[in-house]
Amino acid sequence: MLIASLLLTGLFQTATPSPAAAPDLKAMAQTILARVETMRGQKLSRPLVSGVKSRAEVTHFIQERLREEYGPAQVEAEGELLTLMGLLPAGTRYGELVTRLLTEQVAGFYDHTRKALHLADWIAPELQAPVMAHEIFHAIQDQEWGGGKLIDSKVHSHDAVLAHAAVMEGDATQVMIAYAQSANASQPQVEVDAYVLTLTAASLPASMVSAEFPVMGGAPDYLKQSLVFPYQSGLMFLAALRNLGWRSADFRRLYSDPPESTEQILHPEKYATQRDRPVRVEVDLPTGVQRPWTNAAGELHYRLMLSQRLSAATAERAAAGWGGDLTSLEQHRVGAKTLPVVTAVTVWDTDADAREFDEALRAAHAARGPDAPALEAQRDGKQVRLTLSPDKTLAAQVLAQLAARARILPPR
Repeated sequence: MLIASLLLTGLFQTATPSPAAAPDLKAMAQTILARVETMRGQKLSRPLVSGVKSRAEVTHFIQERLREEYGPAQVEAEGELLTLMGLLPAGTRYGELVTRLLTEQVAGFYDHTRKALHLADWIAPELQAPVMAHEIFHAIQDQEWGGGKLIDSKVHSHDAVLAHAAVMEGDATQVMIAYAQSANASQPQVEVDAYVLTLTAASLPASMVSAEFPVMGGAPDYLKQSLVFPYQSGLMFLAALRNLGWRSADFRRLYSDPPESTEQILHPEKYATQRDRPVRVEVDLPTGVQRPWTNAAGELHYRLMLSQRLSAATAERAAAGWGGDLTSLEQHRVGAKTLPVVTAVTVWDTDADAREFDEALRAAHAARGPDAPALEAQRDGKQVRLTLSPDKTLAAQVLAQLAARARILPPR
């Protein structure tokens, strides 16, 4: 989840070190900028600011962004929530792991908060060109089309940010493919067909877990899938739109009318042909209860939660009827102790969808074994409400109050 607004292009790099001179990289970036502007018919209205960073500087940057975007308390809370939901092993140092994952994968990045392109000094210039095209297009997305605002976690839900990241990374990867296919610098946009986008998407997971990337190879599946989602599913989403007749000039519309959920990315027809907008869920907080993490988690999150213990096909079917949720980590006082409880109010498209999710949820939790936190769940029409806590009594008590605390509101 944190990864969504900190995505750094690195799935296409080589790990072969070959330091590059900063002036050469900056000059190369200006040349590639002109080519990308021609390809997509959009010029930057301000000069491109660029700099060159070492691995140590990239690590520092990621740590700073985590602090700025979330703060240590929210990072810790998200790690605790994911652990209780069975998505991370107990004892995972979450913020530290996210930093190591992104640092290992990075091959260059555009920082939308500072409007600057940062180039890696440890990769040979001849290997950086496609990545530069990708990252320079992020500058166009941000400065000319407002793309940077779409991944602001203070404005949008985690689920929406991840959907927006899929648009931005998918489109930037499409530019990278077109850049590699174009014959010369003056050639306009190469129309990348849906088949090429699909093939590229299929190749991404293998590139993530090669021997060159040991941190990614050993990471929990949830983090692997979250990192690859904007690139792989973003490409698949664009491939579906191309099959509906969209061309490169049409994709600019995605920035003014973006998908609102990972559901729409995973099921492009719910965006392009029959818009399925998520409902909003609000849950009141009782007096004395702290809530260090709360957000719409989304279809992808619940699909991945189920797929930890069930087959991928079963998880996909059970999560496909998602219609909205509010998922939270709450801290309740019990005597002298403060105990965590994950609460979730999930809404499904039909009663049958809610029943299928409820059954899959219980089966997946049973497979976690006797040492898992206590799960309490209640299905009510299209709603499935659930709690998870190390304290079974507390989980039951909080669930009993959850229906009265929740409100389901129409889409915005």
